[in-house]
Amino acid sequence: MTSSMVLEKPIENPTGTGSDPSSLPKRKLIVARAAGYCFGVRRAIEMAQSTRERFEGRVTTLGKLIHNPQEIARLQEKGIEASDRLTTIKGGAIVLSAHGVPPSIPREAREQGLRVVDTTCPFVTKVHRAAVKLFQEGYQILLVGDAGHTEIIGIIGAVEEVGGKVTRISLPEEVESLVLGKKVGIISQTTQTAALYGAIVAEVSKRVREVKAINTICGATDELQSAAVDMAQRCDVAIVVGGKMSANTRRLRDLCEKQGISAYHIETPDEIREDWLFGKETVGITAGASTPDWLIEDTARRLYGGNLPEDWNLTHPDA
Repeated sequence: MTSSMVLEKPIENPTGTGSDPSSLPKRKLIVARAAGYCFGVRRAIEMAQSTRERFEGRVTTLGKLIHNPQEIARLQEKGIEASDRLTTIKGGAIVLSAHGVPPSIPREAREQGLRVVDTTCPFVTKVHRAAVKLFQEGYQILLVGDAGHTEIIGIIGAVEEVGGKVTRISLPEEVESLVLGKKVGIISQTTQTAALYGAIVAEVSKRVREVKAINTICGATDELQSAAVDMAQRCDVAIVVGGKMSANTRRLRDLCEKQGISAYHIETPDEIREDWLFGKETVGITAGASTPDWLIEDTARRLYGGNLPEDWNLTHPDA
C-alpha cells in the first residue's frame, strides 16, 4: 500500500432516531498507508501453499507459521497441518516458521527423513548472521526482544550453535543489573521499535567503552509503525487488526495510543464494539505484519457498514 485509503459514509442513526441521510454527519474511515502482510510473511504463506500444491505427501508446519490464527485456520482448510513438536511429525514435508528456528531444527528434521521447507524471513536470517559474527569478533551479545518469541529463540539458537551466548533484554532499566564486558554488541528482534532499541543502546553506551550496535529492525516494521502513527494523528479512534500473540501488532496499538487516542487490538471484526465508535467521526485501521488483506477488508467493511466501494483496492488504493 502506497497511500492511505480514505472512505466516508453518513453515520446511521447517530442519536437513535430517524434522520435525513443527507443531513447526517459523515464517519471517515482511514486505512494506514502500510498495513498487514510484510514481505517475509507473504513469502512464507506463498511457500507453504506452493508446497501443498506440488507435494503429494503430508505438509506440516512446525509451530505457528505466522502469528495469525485466522490465516493459520485457512491454511489448515487447504490441507496444511500444524504440530508443535518435531517428533510428532511422521513423514512428508515440514514448513518452518517465517520467524526462524534454531539451526538444530532443520538438521533434526532431515535426520527424520522429512523434506524441509524453510520460510525464515531473509531479514531474520541476517540477524542470525549478525549475531554469530558478533560472537566470533569477541563481543558480548545483547538481544533486544520479547521473552519466548519464536524469533528470539531462533537467534539465540544460532549463536549457541557456534558455542556462544546471548543475553536478552527488553527494557533500558534492565541494563543496570547486567554484568557487561569490555566489548558489547547489540542487535534486535526485527519487530521492535527504533525508540526502544535506541534507548537501550544509549544506556549500554554509558557503561561500556566499545559498543557495536547493529540495528536489525526490519524496514517493513519501521514503515508499519510510521504509517500507524501518521494514521493515528488523523483519527479519533484506531482499530488495530492482528493475532493476539503478535508482538508487532501490540506495538502498533501502543504507538496509536501514544498519539492520544483510544486504540483497540482485535483479531476479527466481530470483536468491534459500538461503544468504541460512539461520537467518533474518524476511525483508523492498521494491522500487524501477519494480518492478511482479507481480514483488513472485512474490518473495513464492518466499520463502513456495508459493501465497500467498487474502486476499493487495498494494495493500490486510489485515495
